[in-house]
This record gives sequence, structure tokens and C-alpha cells, in this order.
Amino acid sequence: MQGRSREAEDVCREVLSLDPGNGIAHGMLGMRLSERESLVAGAWHLRRAIEIEGRHPELFAALGHNLIRQGQVDEAEPLLREASAAMPEALLPRAHHAVALERLGRRDEAWAVFATLKADAARTRQDVTGQEALLWEGSPNWRDGLEALDRLATPTQGATQLTRGRLRDKAGNYAGAWADFVEGKRRVAEENKLSYDRAGVAGHLKKLQGFFTAERMAGLPRATVRGDVPQPIFVLGFPRSGTTMTEQLLTSHPAIRAGDELPFTGELVEFAAGQTGRFPDGLASLAGADRRHLVTLFRDFYLARAEQYGLLAPGAQWFTDKMPLNDIYLPLLHLAFPQAKVILVRRHPLDILVSVMGHNLTHGFNCGFDPGTAAAHLALVSDAMQAWRVAGIPFHDFSYEAFVRDQEGETQRLMAYIGVEVDPAQHRFHENKRLAPTPSYGQVRQPLYDKSIGRWCNYREMLAPVVPTVADALRRGGYSVME
Repeated sequence: MQGRSREAEDVCREVLSLDPGNGIAHGMLGMRLSERESLVAGAWHLRRAIEIEGRHPELFAALGHNLIRQGQVDEAEPLLREASAAMPEALLPRAHHAVALERLGRRDEAWAVFATLKADAARTRQDVTGQEALLWEGSPNWRDGLEALDRLATPTQGATQLTRGRLRDKAGNYAGAWADFVEGKRRVAEENKLSYDRAGVAGHLKKLQGFFTAERMAGLPRATVRGDVPQPIFVLGFPRSGTTMTEQLLTSHPAIRAGDELPFTGELVEFAAGQTGRFPDGLASLAGADRRHLVTLFRDFYLARAEQYGLLAPGAQWFTDKMPLNDIYLPLLHLAFPQAKVILVRRHPLDILVSVMGHNLTHGFNCGFDPGTAAAHLALVSDAMQAWRVAGIPFHDFSYEAFVRDQEGETQRLMAYIGVEVDPAQHRFHENKRLAPTPSYGQVRQPLYDKSIGRWCNYREMLAPVVPTVADALRRGGYSVME
């Protein structure tokens, strides 16, 4: 399925190379790129298609859905409203419109849109229970959504089952929630043909750690700092560790721009492999006098991509990059940005695993669809970060639990590491108008709370098989399973 999508992309690119003004090719390419989460590039092609083809509702619907996933809900909502009005028979644009309205806090309007959607779905015998449950999840009356889902023997889709699991968790039905998490994850992986290559990933990380030793890093050149543009701040941490919260805190400061999950590091790895012949072994050639300039190319490649995303515009000193892939490739980023600020967000590994199991996440090479593979990947990443510390790469440890206990003190320490005074808005980071394009979008808009700390205790028996796997990660973070 992914192969066919890439083939379609190649066809569109070939058409555009011959006819750059082909709106249909721009639209198709924009949709394909959006499907595989290349959202900024996808949005660019969809906008170009609209410029050429006019206000086509299918293009508006595709662009609106893309922008929701980028967190640009204010711009997405009118596009989806127009698409829904122009295509009253299509249910999906209305479902996305309802989601946009809910995220904007316009819940009455969201439910009004969904009421018409539900009526039409009933006439055409289509099941929209999953979309309805998502709206209930963010509602004060979420128990009504749980009752509707509990009436289903088996939810129609794995994602819907995950929603029911999260609602059961809120209701205190932890055994039922865990059963939904495990089965929902299995079904999502099966529906999307996703798998985790445990041996392959472990081998890759072992190879990286074998290459990027302290001795090797000491002998490799570093790029100089380009002082004319904003600099990246790398926010590292396993998915669901609190990286979105940390980014929201940082970007409440007027000098720091939000970048979210940027794809540049994966692209930089490919670029480095092309320049040196292979990765990481080819980087050994950087020690030669005629190859030392390549680290400057690495820096400028990354910054050129940042410029395309609008992150280098005047008005900020820094921008954030919190792509989870960054942790395993931190040594390469350190060669390109040796003075960049790197923040490692820590959270109790078992709390992370509970949260990972409740959400549909593909980060980490699709590790998160089974508690065993999620724990294995968490352990591998923890080992890698320890190796990078030993290799001499500096970073700031930012504890989720410590921040909840002492928001003001931890904010002061974090901003002292960045090198700038705390802005008063950071003490009210939940009021940040930015809508985070992650499953945490609603949580980070609430005042700080501690109810997510120690959630794993509700699942102690279910998590027991993976505790030995994450034992080193627990120890490194100073966490215990005796609480």
C-alpha cells in the first residue's frame, strides 16, 4: 500500500517536471504527501492546486484535514465548512469539521454539525460511532460516549476501541481499558499492516553506538554557529513523556517559535549518507582535511529545510524540534549544531507505556502497538541517550514529575539552561493559543495537574511482564516500581 502511494507520488512529480502548472498533479501529490504525514509539503501542493484549479471542495477538504493535523485549526475550520457545504453527501469533511470546531472550543457547533452527519450516516447505514466517541471524549458528558461504545460488542475499528479504552480508564475500569488498549492496538496494526522490526532496530542502534563513541566524537569536526538565523532547540523524549507540554512551555516565551515534530533529521541522515557514501560509517571521512567542510553542509541543509517551514523568519531567537527520531541521531545533530540546546524530557517509564498503549502512535518504528515492543524500544532509546551522554554530548534533563511538583523552579532552571529570562506567560503556558498537533493537544491547554503521575499503578499487574525490560531506564531516571 505504501509502495503504491510512492509510485503515485513519482508519477505526479514527473508530470510536474514537465508541466509545473498542472493543478491536478499538485492536488494528487498534496494528498499523497499528507497521507504519509509530510504535512507541510502536502499543504503547499494543495494550496498550489487551489490557486490553479479554484475553490474545489475536495481540495479544501484535504487541505483542512492536513491543517488540523498541523495544529492550524483556525485556518482549517472555514475550509472544512465550505467543503462540507459543497459536498453534503460526503461524511468525512463534516466529521473533520466537527473535530475542528471541538478543538477550537466551539462544542455546541461541533455537536450541531455532528447531528446532521449522524442522521445522514443512519440513512446510508454507515457507522460513525468512532467519530462520535472522539467528540464525547473531550466533553464534560464523556460518560454518554462510553455508554454508547459499551453497547457495542466489538467496536468497528481498532481506533474506536482505543477511544473506548481511554474512556474506560477515565471511568476507573482499568481491566476493561487495558483489554481495549491491547486489542485495539493489535487491530490498528493489522488494519494498517504495521510491524516493529525489533532485531533490526536493535542492530541499527547498536551500530550507531559503536560508531559514535567518545573517542570518535572527539576527532570529528563541528559546524560553526550561523548567528544570522534562529537556532534549533531539540526537545527529546519518548512519545507521551511530556514533550508536547515542554514545547508548549518553551514556546510561551516570545523568543521561541514552535516547530513541532520536524522531519529534518531523517532527511539529514539521508543527505549525510549521500555525501559520505554510507551512514554512519562514512562520517569517519570527516576527520580528513578535505572532508571537514561537510558538517557545514549538514547544518545548512537542516536550516534550509527550516526556512521552507517558515521557522527562520525574523521575530524569534530559537525554534523547537521535538521529532522523536532525533534522540537516536543526536550525534549527527551535535556535529551540525554543537551549541544547540538539547532537552531530554523524562517521565516514569511505566506511565509512558500506559499512555502509549492508549493512543495510536507510529513513532519509534511502529513500536507502540504491543506493550512488549513499546517497552523494548523505550529501553533501546534509554540506552542510546546514556551512550550519547558518555560520548560527551551535553543535554538538560527535564523531569515531568519534578515540573509538576515545582513548576516555577523547574521553569527557572530550564530557561537558565536556554540562556534567557523566564517570561511571565510561561507560568500560564496552558493559555498558549497554539493548538498542538498531537494527542496531547487538549491536555496542554489545561492548568498543570498531577493525575497523570502514577497511572501505571492501576495497571501494575498488566505491566509486570515488561518491568525487567525497562529496569535500566527506571534506574537512570531514579524511578521505582515499589510505589
